[in-house]
Amino acid sequence: MPLSSLKQGALTDVFSENAQLIEDAMHIPLCEDSVKRDLTVAGKPARIYFVDGMIDNERIAHYMLMPCMQTPPRDLSPEEFIHTALPVGSVSHTQQLSELLLRVYSGDAALICEGMTGAVICDVKGYVKRSVSKPQTESVVQGPQEGFTETLRDNIVLLRRIMRSPQLISHASSVGSRIPTRVSVLYLKGVAEEENVKEVLRRLEGCNVDYVSSIGMLEQLLEDDPFSLLPQVIATERPDRAASFLLSGQILIALDNAPQMLCMPISAFHLFHAPDDSALRWQYGTFLRFLRLFGLLCALLAPPLFVALTMHHTEGIPLSLFTSVQEAQSRMPIGIFPATLLMLIVFSLINEACIRVPAVMGGSLGVVSALILGQAAVQADLVNPQLIVMVALSGLGSFVLPDYPTTIALRILQLLLVIAGGTAGYFGVTLLLFLMLLHAFSRRSLDTPLFAPVIPQRTHNPDLITRFPVWRQRLRGYLSNPASMLRSRGRMRGWEEK
Repeated sequence: MPLSSLKQGALTDVFSENAQLIEDAMHIPLCEDSVKRDLTVAGKPARIYFVDGMIDNERIAHYMLMPCMQTPPRDLSPEEFIHTALPVGSVSHTQQLSELLLRVYSGDAALICEGMTGAVICDVKGYVKRSVSKPQTESVVQGPQEGFTETLRDNIVLLRRIMRSPQLISHASSVGSRIPTRVSVLYLKGVAEEENVKEVLRRLEGCNVDYVSSIGMLEQLLEDDPFSLLPQVIATERPDRAASFLLSGQILIALDNAPQMLCMPISAFHLFHAPDDSALRWQYGTFLRFLRLFGLLCALLAPPLFVALTMHHTEGIPLSLFTSVQEAQSRMPIGIFPATLLMLIVFSLINEACIRVPAVMGGSLGVVSALILGQAAVQADLVNPQLIVMVALSGLGSFVLPDYPTTIALRILQLLLVIAGGTAGYFGVTLLLFLMLLHAFSRRSLDTPLFAPVIPQRTHNPDLITRFPVWRQRLRGYLSNPASMLRSRGRMRGWEEK
């Protein structure tokens, strides 16, 4: 039975009715790990409900069972009982069955007692969880080495260790009508736009689905245009990068059982920023960003331009290179156009295989596949040697991008551009690029233009493509509250002599 269909405010002060209602909802005794424990509290019958394996047995024994059984006979209201009898750090009272079930199946314990209205919920979680470890997909050379885990509370704590301020707001919510999953919306009060916060909460409330299994599924439910190839949300597993988003006025969405947080709204420039850019000196960061931009151009344009040049615009090739290409191609049974598509697909296949196989085999598989397939294809006169170089160059270019979903979009666009170059030459490549730019410039992230603050132009932090020095970044990102855009009102290097 979906939790949304459970009767709200159903718990009363009648012990037997409350017990029957909870046990029917938890399928006791049919469900073996749904546990009930009878005891006496203040001389009255009581019962504790929890899920076996989700709670810490020592905590429930020392902080619930013993204090409850040692409470002398007297009439206690829920508030008095919470304040005088239970030494648990986090304890609350509820009269709603749906909230009780959500808390119990999250690792808490529920206590009902004769004469007490509703139930008391105690935090005695003790389930198995992964410890904090290095990020898997956002590794850095210089910077913190902690990554988010699958536990929502631990992730928020990691973020609060960095941002020790009461202005960091954590708004609790849930998604899923049949199996609710806890969600937390985090933002800096006064820095984030209130309209953006309200819009995120509105979209979360409008997620009409029975269960959200992953952060990627939640992203698809919240993004502006689900049919666009361009990402409109960034997922990060680094607390330091999440903190930088908050300082820029953006909003984070954390999901239980997900080792990443979503960031909304974003700019397209965020897709090219690496987590350690701000940790490096501005000259190094600028060089690396231009290197990523060059890699993007190589990944997107090298194969299409090679196909267009060799098939439709041979007059633009130097004579020596043209002779070499044609001599090699004369022995090939496959034309350059289909061979390029084939090699790009094979390269993507190798990349996907390296991700899916066990880690101890991934590196070896990539090297062996590239050597065997590339060398064998050339020696067997199946593909042009120059084509192998172009495909390898485009592959290296796609790997320098720090955002994994962007690399997948890049591969799809790459194939489309190769088809355009093979069928219509430079004209086809140029036309498709023009249509792609029109599409990109019209996309939005949380109702904000994706390519702002450049298109359209807005006041912004200069840290977009070039990595400006920290002391020159006096403004926050344009996504923040206009009243809080200034990061500093004085000299940021105040120790320098004027």
